[in-house]
Amino acid sequence: MEKCKRYLKWVILHVEEIIAVMALAIMTTAIFYNVLMRYLFRNPTAWADELAMICLAYVTFVGGAAAYKRNLHFGIDILLDLMPSKLRTFIRQAVNFAFIILFGYVTYLGYDLYKGAVKIFNYSGWSYKIMDAALPLGFLSMTIYAVYFFIQSFTDKEAFRRRYEQSYEEESVDGELVRASEEIFRNHTKEGGEDK
Repeated sequence: MEKCKRYLKWVILHVEEIIAVMALAIMTTAIFYNVLMRYLFRNPTAWADELAMICLAYVTFVGGAAAYKRNLHFGIDILLDLMPSKLRTFIRQAVNFAFIILFGYVTYLGYDLYKGAVKIFNYSGWSYKIMDAALPLGFLSMTIYAVYFFIQSFTDKEAFRRRYEQSYEEESVDGELVRASEEIFRNHTKEGGEDK
């Protein structure tokens, strides 16, 4: 029973990643299948293109929510890094509050789009609602996380601060790779100069 609870908790915490990965796998398989059908058997299947379009919507919006949750979207923090710690925290709180409003509004618009969808795909006959559901689903997830991070900025300031500093660790890894490649390049040019 305990193992089942842990598994369920893991699924809930990673639901965006699960949906995005499944959509990416289905999309890749559908495209590969259609390429084979088109070029090997001269018999393309239009429904595979439609399935790939639907999956792309889920990869984009639900995958975007997974990236937001982990703070993996690109940001330019040059000015923010020059500011004092308290001011940085305040600005990030304000941005998270703006995200709550923005994401909530897009969720509402996305649900309205989903609810009003009447078109169907030409070949498969599937409703556009299947594809349109990805938009409110992804932005609802982002809204929930924006609320969570905003509350966290007051209740657990250290965790909130770490959320933004994790990406800097990746930058230091990139810096080490750059330095290593520069060293290899220097060594290579020295050896080339000595041969002459």
